[in-house]
Amino acid sequence: MATHLRKGLERLKQFYIKKLMESEQQSGTSASELHSLTIRELANLYKKTYPANK
Repeated sequence: MATHLRKGLERLKQFYIKKLMESEQQSGTSASELHSLTIRELANLYKKTYPANK
């Protein structure tokens, strides 16, 4: 089960990195810089870049 959780977290991290690299606001950020961030940091950056529509 731990393997599934690890794979899921890695997929989530890759999703955030891909979306942030595609965004215009993060154009100056390199992929290696994003890879060094934690999932929580990536999630916060993603939420700032793609705010929820209300």
